[in-house]
Amino acid sequence: MLSVRVKDFINRHLPQSPRIIVGLSGGADSVALLLSLHDAGAECIAAHCNFHLRGEESDRDQAYCETLCRQLGVPILVRHFDVQARRAATSESVEMACRTLRYDWWRELIDSGAGDYLAVGHHREDNIETFFLNLLRGSGIAGLKGMLPVSGHVIRPMLETTRAEIEEYVTSRGYTWVNDRTNQENEYKRNRLRNILLPVLEEEFPGASDAITRTLGILRQNYAVYNQFVKSETSPYISDDGSVDICGIIRGCHEPSVLLHEILPEQGLNHSQIDDIIRCVEADPSGLSSGQRFITSDGTFTLEKGWLTKALTTDITEHKVDFSDSPFRAERISPDDFNKVKASGQISSNTIYLDAVAFDGSPAWTWRTWRQGDRLQPFGMKGSRLVSDLYSDAKFTANQKHSTPLLFRDGVLIWVAGLRASNHFRVKASTTSVIKITFG
Repeated sequence: MLSVRVKDFINRHLPQSPRIIVGLSGGADSVALLLSLHDAGAECIAAHCNFHLRGEESDRDQAYCETLCRQLGVPILVRHFDVQARRAATSESVEMACRTLRYDWWRELIDSGAGDYLAVGHHREDNIETFFLNLLRGSGIAGLKGMLPVSGHVIRPMLETTRAEIEEYVTSRGYTWVNDRTNQENEYKRNRLRNILLPVLEEEFPGASDAITRTLGILRQNYAVYNQFVKSETSPYISDDGSVDICGIIRGCHEPSVLLHEILPEQGLNHSQIDDIIRCVEADPSGLSSGQRFITSDGTFTLEKGWLTKALTTDITEHKVDFSDSPFRAERISPDDFNKVKASGQISSNTIYLDAVAFDGSPAWTWRTWRQGDRLQPFGMKGSRLVSDLYSDAKFTANQKHSTPLLFRDGVLIWVAGLRASNHFRVKASTTSVIKITFG
């Protein structure tokens, strides 16, 4: 009985009393998934995507899912998507656009706390199709192993179950399902595998599906060992913020290309981009190559000084400064205290000292990150300099440039936090009170 297998899956793989979001399309696979989880006593909430690609059929599917959930007493969430708008923005195929929109929403639900896990209705034939798709596009062990029963927050309780067993279970429970007519069309590669290649393979080689399923199980075990090796080899070259020392891996590891092709796809980089990254670093043995950018669906990555770093989302919005709260704090000290700190040589780069007259007259203090054209009149220098030049002198990375706060007084740049202070309001012999401003 499928519900027994699913309950065993929950007991083996999940903590007690998990809240499970069920991807519900209305097809046999997702209906069986919801029914078996519900029968197994799991706390479920259904999530249905209406892509509006099949006219009345799309609305029919939504209505069926809502009716089914009402009968089971299961809450349901519905999200409507504009697939064509997504494709216009990304040039993705219909299949890829739907997949991205679907999983992005599901991740949002997990992140919002709507559930602990997302259950999808992939079954044995789906996994075999994935194996062949990855084989035909050229893949290593990570792709050939197929899908995993548990991958992060995504669970696949029916991965060892056949399509025939799924349909039999739904029927035995007295329920039906809706059919997507596009599943019978051979426009997509997966459909051609399902409708043409695999039936012929099974006919010519009886038991082929069973044998491939056993192979997938072996490959998953092999991958677990292999993945542990990859992580142990590459972990010394990955910083806490996820930046990857490409130059270090190339110089310090055996088969660096293999390792990079394993770890970088997790960042959304494709194999062509990874080859370009390797060529860039190998062409510059000094490891000082800088400025190359690689755009992925997960963001933009920059290759600088042999390091690959995900670019931060730039926020150049001006923020009012509350000196009683982070990121800047201010306190008033005496000139004598300032002179003691100065004499000790213990002035931190995250601290500046200003003549307290800087706070006279209720000036507007704001902070933001760097904009092209920002200038500072540096302490101890005549004239002004572009902040971008200061960044270049300090060999700042792109992320540092776009994350370092700039402190302004009435629109005048007073401090590039942690780097340089301005000449404005410097402490002089005539100063009667000093303001200490700390960043961080």
